[in-house]
Amino acid sequence: MASIASLGSGSGMDLNGLIDKLMTAEKAPLQTLLLKEASYQAKISAYGSVKSALAAFQTSLKGLSSVQTFRSTTATLADSSIATVNSNSLAQPGSYSLEVSQLAQNQKLTSNAFSSINTGLGTGTITLQFGTVDSHGTDATGDDTFTANAKKAAFSIDITDKNNSLAGVRDAINLANKGVSASILNDGTGSRLVLTSKDSGAENSIKLTVTDSDGNSTDTAGLSALAYDPAGTRNLIETQAAKDAKFKIDGINVSKPTNSVSDAIQGLTINLTKVSSPTSTGATTLAPTTITIGADLSGLKDSIKGFIKAYNELNKTLKDVSSYTPGNATTSAKAAPLNGDSAIRAIQNQMRSVVNEMQGEGSYFKSLSDIGVSFTGYQTDAKGTIVGGATPKGDLSLNEAKLQAAISSHPGDVANLFTVNGVASSNQITFLSGSLATQSGKYAIEVTTPATQAKYSGSALSFFKVDSSNNTKNVTLGGVSASLTLDNNDYTTESLAAQIKSKIEADSTLFTSGSDTVKVEYNKLNKNFDISRERVVAGTPPTTQKDSMALAISSAPKPITIDDNNKTLMVSVDGVISQPVTLSKGSYATMADLAAEMQSKINSDESLVRGGKTVGVAFNESTSKFDLSSGLYGSTSKIKITGVGDAATSTTAATLGIVVGGYSDTPSGPTVGYTYTAGADVEGLIGGEKAKGTGQSLTGTGASEGLSLIVTASTAGDYGSVSFNRGVAFALDKLLDGMVKDRTGLVAKQTDGVNASIAQLAEKRVRMNRQYDATEALYRKQFTAMDIAIATMRNTSSNLTAQLANLPK
Repeated sequence: MASIASLGSGSGMDLNGLIDKLMTAEKAPLQTLLLKEASYQAKISAYGSVKSALAAFQTSLKGLSSVQTFRSTTATLADSSIATVNSNSLAQPGSYSLEVSQLAQNQKLTSNAFSSINTGLGTGTITLQFGTVDSHGTDATGDDTFTANAKKAAFSIDITDKNNSLAGVRDAINLANKGVSASILNDGTGSRLVLTSKDSGAENSIKLTVTDSDGNSTDTAGLSALAYDPAGTRNLIETQAAKDAKFKIDGINVSKPTNSVSDAIQGLTINLTKVSSPTSTGATTLAPTTITIGADLSGLKDSIKGFIKAYNELNKTLKDVSSYTPGNATTSAKAAPLNGDSAIRAIQNQMRSVVNEMQGEGSYFKSLSDIGVSFTGYQTDAKGTIVGGATPKGDLSLNEAKLQAAISSHPGDVANLFTVNGVASSNQITFLSGSLATQSGKYAIEVTTPATQAKYSGSALSFFKVDSSNNTKNVTLGGVSASLTLDNNDYTTESLAAQIKSKIEADSTLFTSGSDTVKVEYNKLNKNFDISRERVVAGTPPTTQKDSMALAISSAPKPITIDDNNKTLMVSVDGVISQPVTLSKGSYATMADLAAEMQSKINSDESLVRGGKTVGVAFNESTSKFDLSSGLYGSTSKIKITGVGDAATSTTAATLGIVVGGYSDTPSGPTVGYTYTAGADVEGLIGGEKAKGTGQSLTGTGASEGLSLIVTASTAGDYGSVSFNRGVAFALDKLLDGMVKDRTGLVAKQTDGVNASIAQLAEKRVRMNRQYDATEALYRKQFTAMDIAIATMRNTSSNLTAQLANLPK
């Protein structure tokens, strides 16, 4: 059989070239596939550009969706030496007069001089407490009283033989870091311990109680050398008294514990620096200065221009990746990678819809077009979809004259178009937030059940003391007066009302048996007893005469004494149990003073502090009871008395009316000496639909879904309305969230779809190349056989020719 050295050598033909041409024809579909794959890759790149542009626009919206961005204000003070002023978005334009008569200051206490910072001071316990000192208008200190600051917890420090030096006490106080700083001053005569209240204000005066291990806690020997009780032993020297800042705003007296005041005028912070100068030499009146607050209109306009610029930059990217340029005689038509892409159209339409969205009831401006911001190049319907035949350019444009007029007249309402904003008509309703599901509009607010705290009320105490100093009272009813003498005794509010009633009914000039009705009630607001009488007057027909008066009864001094038998109690607050709480022993002038002491000491308990739990303690004069309440509102609020000292000797119940008991596992009612009221979540309606209540938080459903409010109202009733607007910037931000998320966003889904198509094309390309390889191999096999056959025939031809030539002629 003939053989060939290479394909085509047998036949003399260019068979390799012929196979290449045949394979080129065979691979024509592959070229189409590669072009399609390249177009898909271009789409992936274009989607990447779109995602980057969307993310950049969303970043710019973060600041725009904040109300502070749009509602900037400026504040100035005519006399800047008196104070500095700063305003925020909540400040309202206007002017106010300011007159400063006293600056706030911290209290400073100094010890006597010691020979060295290492001087031993003895051992024991130091308890520091904050409160207000009342001098009763005299220079003498003997009548001064101290009322604990119920909002600040007391704290104790153990002084042992390891830290009982002057330096050791200083370091122990500073390590506690509870509102008092300590330092040592050497004045040339010796070293003095200096204590400074970290917070200024009259209610932050310091009381330092010592339990000295030498048995005497008031002398100047041992640790008691540091004792300082404004109403008792004063072994420290007050070098600077705690004072409130006192000033007038528009002639109204204002007192604040600090020189930095941010709650006198909403949105304005005043930093007091100096007392106002007198109007003239020797004058007692002070010269006022003027605070002026104005709207920063330039900042508002710049923010809106920034929004338009950011929107148009995004729109340019969307147009570039989806554009189409028709061909002409010299150029071919050109389509961008995402021309005709449904996702791009969806992004454009959804964004236009948000920008064109009408604001709900309660908004002064209903749309951006009302302030001069509008689209150019086409008309849209209510949903933002392009209609008509105009070229869809889609950029935002600004009518600056229209915007300026809107800003000048209603700057706050301009800001509302862009920002999430809820405005409550009642100061007992506070807007917290809204969601994308919350529809813009004005929602009526009705509170059916206010949120409450769990409350423990002890038994009634006889806190009214009636004796010869206050037992004679004049009562006048219907023009008739009588002098009544009350029985000397200690009374509860209820029993004193009953005593007054019985004395009136026993006086024949004031009361006629059988025809008169007398009622006596304590008025906790005015702190007096309201007396009312109804009398039937003879006649045809008989008439009813009604008379009333208010009777003031000032209680004689009746100090409450706390000693070893009634100084301790334990409480459980929202499931956290305190350690034994020890009240300061001594005589308390009023029930209010004792309530402040109880609250301060309970709230300083380490277990409750770690658990973030607090209580409120108040003496309710209407019921004559101490009320203890959890600081938490709602159904999870709980409070319970778990201990009252040594059960065998404790007189806590008699002194405070407090016995063990409270929530869940104990009964409630007068028979056990206390009452317990569970906390309740707020309940109510937002926009006429039942809302969800948790604590003081009320969250809307239906049209107001996602609208979250804080309700501080203490009674049921209608509380006006809340006007809610999502704002364009907020709505766009939330819309973009659904577009740029990595896996679930619109762009990600589109990209995933294209990537899937590319993967399918790649698999098809592999299959086609395998088929082409097989086809080429078949061609080569067939052409090789043909080449060999031709070579064989040529050899045969050559042999025959040679043989014929050799035949005899």
